[in-house]
Amino acid sequence: MIIAVLSGSLTATVTSWISWAIEPSFGQTLLSGGVAFGGCFTLVLTAIRFLTGSDT
Repeated sequence: MIIAVLSGSLTATVTSWISWAIEPSFGQTLLSGGVAFGGCFTLVLTAIRFLTGSDT
């Protein structure tokens, strides 16, 4: 779980920086960071569950 949160946070931070560099809009930056965090968190958590064979 910690790995999924950390990787999601890193992805969200980088995505937010890129979004801010393209167009300095706080709302758009926050939205893109949140979407990136949610997507990466879900992907990493699913991969960990698949690799460990855990159903819970």
